[in-house]
Amino acid sequence: MMAPTDDEILAALSQLDTACADAIESECLEFKPWSDPKSCLRVAVEYAVCFANAAGGAVVFGVADRTIGRASAIHGARGYDLDIWRRTLFDSTRPNIAATADELVVAEGTGKLLVVRVPQGATPPYSTADGLYKRRVGKNCMPMDPASVARVRVATGAVDWSGEPATGLSEADLDPLGIERARVILRSKSPESGLLHLDDRSFLRGIEAVRHDRVTNAGLLLFGRAEAIADLCPQSQVHYAHLPSETRVARNDVWRVGLLQIVANVEAIFAGPANPEEELSVGLFKLRIPAYPLDVVREAVLNAITHRDYADPGEVLVRHAPAELVITSPGGFVGGISVDNILRHEPVARNRTLANMFMKLRLVEAAGTGRRRIFLQTLSYGKRMPSYESDGSRVTLHIFDGSFDRRLAGLVAKWNEEGRDVQLDALMVLTYLKERPYVDPGGAAELLQLERGRALTVLEQLSAPGTGILERRGNTRSATFHLVKAVAKDLIGKAAYTRVRGLNPARYAELVREFLADHQSISNRETRELLGLGDSPSAQVEASGHLRRWSGPDGFLNAIGSGSGRRYVLRSGS
Repeated sequence: MMAPTDDEILAALSQLDTACADAIESECLEFKPWSDPKSCLRVAVEYAVCFANAAGGAVVFGVADRTIGRASAIHGARGYDLDIWRRTLFDSTRPNIAATADELVVAEGTGKLLVVRVPQGATPPYSTADGLYKRRVGKNCMPMDPASVARVRVATGAVDWSGEPATGLSEADLDPLGIERARVILRSKSPESGLLHLDDRSFLRGIEAVRHDRVTNAGLLLFGRAEAIADLCPQSQVHYAHLPSETRVARNDVWRVGLLQIVANVEAIFAGPANPEEELSVGLFKLRIPAYPLDVVREAVLNAITHRDYADPGEVLVRHAPAELVITSPGGFVGGISVDNILRHEPVARNRTLANMFMKLRLVEAAGTGRRRIFLQTLSYGKRMPSYESDGSRVTLHIFDGSFDRRLAGLVAKWNEEGRDVQLDALMVLTYLKERPYVDPGGAAELLQLERGRALTVLEQLSAPGTGILERRGNTRSATFHLVKAVAKDLIGKAAYTRVRGLNPARYAELVREFLADHQSISNRETRELLGLGDSPSAQVEASGHLRRWSGPDGFLNAIGSGSGRRYVLRSGS
């Protein structure tokens, strides 16, 4: 939710002749009467905190909130200094909130309203400098009690719950089998690790399962005995449901044990017959493609249990169906991560100690790489693009099986065999172009989660002479990028490539003449449709170039009209 725009505020004010301001307020809009700059600024600071702790919003000063009639309700604001307001809003909030203060011109009162807009906070909870916490609930700003503040701190990662001491737990309550399991994992992945030479007590301190002689919550989650986990952190359970069909449940397991045991349980399932494989011949070798790649499933489950909100009573749910694996984790995204930037945003750990522990055990690599690895391996097998969704209280990852694209899987396998490094950007573009004739910088920006200029740079890199997979058409910022011939024939087939590539330009003039023999005149749009150029801006420029050349001194067309209504007819005698 974004703070209302000026137009949206003016539209709300237009209702004042039949309703009071209080009645037209919303979750993101508040009206306040003007008294004096000092007291109103104090109110603005509280509302900045209130909106930042929710979804953002705006407070408009200079409107009586219980008066019907626009002329009577709008009295305006006066005597303020915008620079002082902006500076005070920033300095008087913790963490500092980048709220804006601007004037809105109206006809009534002083002729100006003062609008304070507040973005949704990336790192709540926010308070005033005096320690007041508030949050928008419906149309009201409600105080937050200490317990609510603590829950928000944990939920957003402002406080590392996983690094805090586990209440009522000592080292004697830890499971020696869990500790040995951690050693086995580390030994298999990094046999040279110095942690392996430590005794159990030092080992636990080295991975931060114990800190300052207290077992951390992360230590509980990995090494606690089952009964201790059930008593102290029952919400850490993982629920696995295997549904081979819409009406049959083959397994319905709830695991309330150490997280390392849960990961082992998941690996055992997806290394077995519940995760069938198909064989693909690529040259002289066979490529085995599982329904769900084990590395992808492991990474997805590790992400879910690492970054979930342990203050939320919900569970991690793994729903395993024939065409889709759905992994849902309690707690929304944190630290500015969203569905639209998850592949590019810097890593933000809600549970830093737990995340560090998994890295020290080499179960995960560098922070933030797991999300991209999920996409990379899935797409390299020719499967559908994974997708994330979030409603603010949970994050859900969809990994798809169904049919896979044998051409794409074979092409990537061939490149890997040749030693070519196939990056995620290239795979995403190839997957996109399986279904579309071209990609332009705007489409690439959305696809690759980059701003337009950087997306164009990626497309240009993928068009490098000799080694690129794309060819560029057009020299403007609206240029389009198409598969090169060799890649297109392998990826979509010769016939499809011929359709996508279009007609031989040598025949363009002949086709236009034939069209005019039947239809008398032709437009730019009709030219593009006839020649198979597409509807992109660069295609419009290309068609205009052909029509301009054919209507020149030596051409066979005459132009009639101008602008978007211009049409072309056969020149007399042509």
